[in-house]
Amino acid sequence: MDWGIPRGVVTVTAFSDGSASVYFLTGGGLIGGGGQPQIADAARRAVEVAASAQAGMRMAAHYPLPGPGEVTFHLLTDDGVFETKVPESQLATERHELSPLGNAMQQIITQYRLWDEGRKAAL
Repeated sequence: MDWGIPRGVVTVTAFSDGSASVYFLTGGGLIGGGGQPQIADAARRAVEVAASAQAGMRMAAHYPLPGPGEVTFHLLTDDGVFETKVPESQLATERHELSPLGNAMQQIITQYRLWDEGRKAAL
């Protein structure tokens, strides 16, 4: 998922092995995550949700970054890369067919944040 925010783009990845990462266009990110059960579970759940969303996507030919307020989903499959772009405002309504996928990808960010807060509290 590429999420267009006012200061750039946040890219969230999820893989079936439980690894997940969050990258910031401005630099830095949170990489791997598969060693943390909550992050790995969120990644696997996102992959499951993405599989059910593939039917409404098209094959990707180009990979432009989304603008602010836009979200682009990319699915890497054995048949190629599928994509679709959605206004963030439509995902937020919880009525859009891709809202569950957006929520699943957001859960990865949430689990990274919770893990980081717990790690800092333990110091």
